[in-house]
Amino acid sequence: MYRRLLLVFALAFTAVLLAPSRGSAAPLQEDETLKLPCGRVVKVLSVSKVEYSKGVMALMVRYQTTLSVDEHKELSEEVDDFWKFAQKDVDHLGYHEAIISSNEVPRGIFVTTNRVLNFIFEKGSDGKWTRLNRTDFMAAE
Repeated sequence: MYRRLLLVFALAFTAVLLAPSRGSAAPLQEDETLKLPCGRVVKVLSVSKVEYSKGVMALMVRYQTTLSVDEHKELSEEVDDFWKFAQKDVDHLGYHEAIISSNEVPRGIFVTTNRVLNFIFEKGSDGKWTRLNRTDFMAAE
């Protein structure tokens, strides 16, 4: 009897370990909260198709950060961590361009404002993704 119970427990434990994690299968959802590998927690605001730069189609993923757009180094690291989640959606949907939009938490009571910093990722002919350094597009709004 104990052997059977032990076998059932071992099989159940193995099934839990082999089950896909959140990061590997499910697409990003609006209002979803993610814990990034760096330890920060961010909120997905939207996932949408956009056209920019002379007809180039891209997937735009907007998320809310607790960082300021002035914290360039920390924000850059956060975007690279967030990209690990977003890249799966971009690849699955077949895009070769993506825009990750970091949005500050809105400020104000009656009239709210927030600043945004955008980062462009491009898939090369070798299939590897690169974050571009297009400072004109990355300008804070």
